[in-house]
Amino acid sequence: MPQQTQERTVAVIGAGPRGTSFLERLLAAVEHGVDGDRAPRLRILVIDPAPHGPGRVWNPQQSPLYLMNTPASFPTAAPAGATREQLTASSVSRSFAEWRHEHEAEETATSVRADSFEPPVVLGIDHGGTDTDYPTRAAYGQYLSWLHTAVSAALARQPGIRVEHLRAEVTELRRAESGYELTLGKDQHPGNHDNHHDDDGAGPAPKDRLRADQVVLALGHIPAGLNESGEHFTEVAGQLGLRYQPPAIPTEVDYYSLPAGENVLVRGMGLNFFDLMIQASVGRGGVFHEHPDRPAGQRLEYLATGDEPHLVAGSRRGTPYRAKSTALTEAPGFAPAGIRLHHLTPAAVADAERRHDVLDFSAHLWPLIQRDVLRTYYRTLVELEPELFQAGFSAALDELLADTHLGEAVLQTRGQRLLRELAPDVLWFDIRSLGRPFGGLTFESAQQYQQHMSTYLEDDAATSAAGVHSPVKMAIGALHLARMEVKALISQGRVSQSSQISEIEGWFESLVEGLASGPPLQRIEELAALTRAGIVEFLGPEPIFDVDREAGCYTAESPAVAAPAYQARWLLEAMMPANRVQLSRSPLVAGLLRSGLARPRELVDASGAPRAGKGFDVTTLPHRLIPVDRAEPEEIYVLGLQLSSVQWGTAIAAEAGGNLAASARSLADADAAARAVLAGPDDSTSPGARASGRDRITGSPARG
Repeated sequence: MPQQTQERTVAVIGAGPRGTSFLERLLAAVEHGVDGDRAPRLRILVIDPAPHGPGRVWNPQQSPLYLMNTPASFPTAAPAGATREQLTASSVSRSFAEWRHEHEAEETATSVRADSFEPPVVLGIDHGGTDTDYPTRAAYGQYLSWLHTAVSAALARQPGIRVEHLRAEVTELRRAESGYELTLGKDQHPGNHDNHHDDDGAGPAPKDRLRADQVVLALGHIPAGLNESGEHFTEVAGQLGLRYQPPAIPTEVDYYSLPAGENVLVRGMGLNFFDLMIQASVGRGGVFHEHPDRPAGQRLEYLATGDEPHLVAGSRRGTPYRAKSTALTEAPGFAPAGIRLHHLTPAAVADAERRHDVLDFSAHLWPLIQRDVLRTYYRTLVELEPELFQAGFSAALDELLADTHLGEAVLQTRGQRLLRELAPDVLWFDIRSLGRPFGGLTFESAQQYQQHMSTYLEDDAATSAAGVHSPVKMAIGALHLARMEVKALISQGRVSQSSQISEIEGWFESLVEGLASGPPLQRIEELAALTRAGIVEFLGPEPIFDVDREAGCYTAESPAVAAPAYQARWLLEAMMPANRVQLSRSPLVAGLLRSGLARPRELVDASGAPRAGKGFDVTTLPHRLIPVDRAEPEEIYVLGLQLSSVQWGTAIAAEAGGNLAASARSLADADAAARAVLAGPDDSTSPGARASGRDRITGSPARG
């Protein structure tokens, strides 16, 4: 195969999961000869100050107390299972589960830190784990390290390809006379490794400036500025000698500095909250004792050490994310087996699109989703407790749900009438109210609210443990399945911008995240035990976090709970940094926006007013930056979180065996970018890519 005469330089900025997926897709394309008769001559610069492969989030050196939020069978950074029918796998392509089975005997441990309560860090595989368990993040980091090393080595063995790893931060990216110039942070201490991967950072320091013909941005989570309240709490901390922990990646929070026995106010009860919870308990030496004879939610007892802080937590809904159902761990597609979307079908969506041109979430999609949720809930309940229903109920319900002209309020009224007639002991199931279980209620004391929360957690654990025998969790499973369909529609640009802003971002996202994106059952059972032990206390719905300058402390209270405000010297945000490019404190991202090489994607709300989206403005697949000063897109490809203006759920890993349009979308993005990079700046895999960006922009024409 003849060689191309001129070597091109490709800079991959970000060597975490997305950067690794790009390299794997590049390897697959080269191995399978997608470039025709031309074998590329490439110098690939892989640049990231964090460990290459796992990045910061999945660093294998992190605490083994941190668990993944999906079972081992789910995540992958390379095509696996049915996905390989759509994407050709490379010679080293493995899912996490496949890799773990191959390496399950490997296990080593580092020594425990002498000045902490942290257990030893396990490097390797979760010993004895199964595909249905929730492994440690450190183990997934080991997989990513292995995959990155294997891909890099395989690429380096290809004729005409050089791979260099730089442990450095790119602080600036600008146009050069030919291609782009990258500036590296001067305070970094990176290593320059040709054709292999090494996390030790040894080797000569790289030059401060590098040139590249094409660039791939796979940045992942990046530092972000604070909102108004965060800035205020930071200022108050300095003035009053308090401690404020802004949003951050859990591995970068010093949980060991939290004071034993003192109140620590916590804002947010999503996934980061469970990391805080476990570090403040087991991380301080505490132990959970199991009582196998007790029901789920009550079988754990927490044995405290006295070194734990007292966590006082609050969120808008007043409750933490619900636990994932055990039914999810053994089902393909990460939805309970047996669930099918009967109403939100491709045919129904296409019909709505044909009649209305653009899909509106509330008008065209939510009615179908709600009907699938209701159908799943009542069919499960009928199967489990048929004695509650008179003959003909299921047929009557199907007839009611088939009438798509009924609005949500009328559907509820007629549904309640149907229940009174044919199932008088059964209540109407309202999935929206499930997201706010204490909405509209008031509580006479903090103690009364804690009692309600204990019951709530125990019930959530019991329904999760019931799996397919829980109508509630099955209905949530249908909601999750519908979420994946909506995700695909958004990526395809088929949902109106105004409804994305006002409805999906406005309320649906928080609903589905709180119900379907929660932790494993284990975490809810542990939280229930910590609540009974008095280690964790809850504020109540719609909490107000404030400052009392006279008392010299932070305060928090809920308007729904008749109790004095809690006071504390500590306030901790249990959430990730905001994923919004305009708030970024990354010098690279800020510089791209400032120079006009990139811009936020402009969305239009329901009033017709323009609004800056969360992510970059990019072309259709492969996603390339659209600059301010010209319509032609840049040779800068974007993967991952900074695509949040054209995709939904960009932080979620690809699903092993998932569909490229939905749960394995990140692999499709990486593959498209890899093919375009191989084609070179003067060739494109897509017609018109080097022509005006007007035809390449997802949505409205480029402005600027």
